[in-house]
Amino acid sequence: MFTGIVEEVGKVRNVARRGQSARLEITCTKITEGMKTGDSVAVNGVCLSAVNDEGPLAFDVVGNTFSKTNLKRLKTGDNVNLENAMRLGDKVSGHMVTGHVDGERVLRGSSNTSKGQAIDIGILSGDEKYLVAKGAVAVNGVSLTVGELYRDFFRIYLIPLTLKSTTLGEIRSGGYVNVEFDMMAKYAEKQGRKTITNDILRSTGFMS
Repeated sequence: MFTGIVEEVGKVRNVARRGQSARLEITCTKITEGMKTGDSVAVNGVCLSAVNDEGPLAFDVVGNTFSKTNLKRLKTGDNVNLENAMRLGDKVSGHMVTGHVDGERVLRGSSNTSKGQAIDIGILSGDEKYLVAKGAVAVNGVSLTVGELYRDFFRIYLIPLTLKSTTLGEIRSGGYVNVEFDMMAKYAEKQGRKTITNDILRSTGFMS
């Protein structure tokens, strides 16, 4: 489990393809402090297990993960968002993120608006049931708030700190981002409810 607060931007050192899978190597410094082999790390929002505990970090990416995420598009020199898994008692500054990406979506465009720097992310049919204005969404592993929801895209406003400390400011129109919808929205949709109730929270372990 993650919070969507990026701890470090790493750089891809190598992507070694092995059939449908790959070994991904990432150069980083901060994220490895206190890390052990087998620990989970979110790479662009994708939960992966480290196969070593010293830089450069290495991860084995299976074919299913490759096919559903933008990890397959990475090349040497690309920057990626990194976050260690939560520890018991950690502060949740973003929102609860599983690292199980729902899929890739296209960045439709970015612009400077009166409300700040905005990015527009395309949606597919069915995505809208997990999105609501002012609701949570993770984009490339970054916990964000949906600013506005339109028929075929949603808009997010980025503060300068997010632009500085993540890769979101580097993505150009037509590029692909990993999207993970809010898990509570998924639970609500599965239960056929439009709102979250105490019963849903209890049944999913978020309340006792």
